[in-house]
Amino acid sequence: MNPSEATARAASPQDARRFVLELGRALHALGSPSYRVEDAMVACSRALRLDGSFFATPTAIFAQLAEPGGEPQITLQRVHPGEHDLGKLAQLYAERDDVVNGRRSAKEGVERIGAVLSGPPTHGPWTELPAHILSSAGAAVFLGGGPRELAVAALCGFVVGLLALLAARARRFGRVFEPTSAAATALLAQVFASVASTDPGVVTVAGIVPLLPGLTFTTALAELAVRHLASGSARLLGALATMLTMAVGVGLGARIGTMLVDVPIAPLPQPLSLWWQAPTALVSATAFAILLRARWSQLPPVLLAVAIAFLGVRIGGLVFDRELSAFVGAFAVAVAANLYARLRRRPAAVMRTPGLLLLVPGSLGFRGLTTALQQDFSAGSQFAFRMLLVGGALVAGLLVANVLVPPPLDVEPDAAT
Repeated sequence: MNPSEATARAASPQDARRFVLELGRALHALGSPSYRVEDAMVACSRALRLDGSFFATPTAIFAQLAEPGGEPQITLQRVHPGEHDLGKLAQLYAERDDVVNGRRSAKEGVERIGAVLSGPPTHGPWTELPAHILSSAGAAVFLGGGPRELAVAALCGFVVGLLALLAARARRFGRVFEPTSAAATALLAQVFASVASTDPGVVTVAGIVPLLPGLTFTTALAELAVRHLASGSARLLGALATMLTMAVGVGLGARIGTMLVDVPIAPLPQPLSLWWQAPTALVSATAFAILLRARWSQLPPVLLAVAIAFLGVRIGGLVFDRELSAFVGAFAVAVAANLYARLRRRPAAVMRTPGLLLLVPGSLGFRGLTTALQQDFSAGSQFAFRMLLVGGALVAGLLVANVLVPPPLDVEPDAAT
């Protein structure tokens, strides 16, 4: 009898059922896509000798669980889209494996899941503040900004970081955090454009890069690609709504800025040399690791994922168009993430999420909306089409990688057992 079978027979059906439900809720709260939540719940229910059927959306999880041959019980869990926390996600996977492999009972597993979710965040708010600064400064480099744009974008990142601290403490402000941050960034960009002749467009987008829902947009396309239409549609509309409110915030901030100062036509920025991009990618990777709440011990795979994405896009650009080069980057990151999950028995998201974050097309969609708000619908539609093309390329890369190098099963006994 292997440990998973022993655990399944020792656990009461009620404890096993509760563990499966709490596992799904926790995965959802830590930013997992709906199809991953469903797959994990199905695999875990089988390991605990339950028949389960699940349907997860960004706001609810429907579950039907029963003992073999028994009467099914239907449960509805109301949930809210969670934020990525790679540190807690790895801890959650470890707790799940402990229950499946017999090192912990299902009842103890429920308590441990609660402890993981209620525990302190992997990084405190004052650690995330410099991460906002570094990510905005790095984005300015990748967007073609010069030294002045980099400095002003870092200042905007500092302001956004302060507003994030306020949003963490005031729940009501958290509902308008993104548009308020976008308005403040656009206002600062206009002011410094009049003082230092910086490019307000580069500064604005770079300053709010950590807030753009590009990763949510890519996840929505991935859910649609695997025929998870309800969740993908809801997540896609949520991402578009966030971008739209941020675009309105930018419009308001820019308008207030032009009323306060006289903004001349800024000269084209002088981009930093290509030699700056490699160190910028490493600095941005560190910032991504903090914003995604990865543990410091997870920093090496995060840095490796960003390096793979950076090199994949550069190599892909030699063969494909700029937009389609994202396919190569996503494919390389997904292959590396799946191998990491197989060899280290850790969540593939530890590498996949930060790697994709470097590639997601959030800035393209945001530029499209802001351009459309300026009545330039032709240019706005071009940005929107490029966003869809890049997002589709990313999803295609992920799907092909999962076919050639499949991710590990959601639940499987330890090799030693």
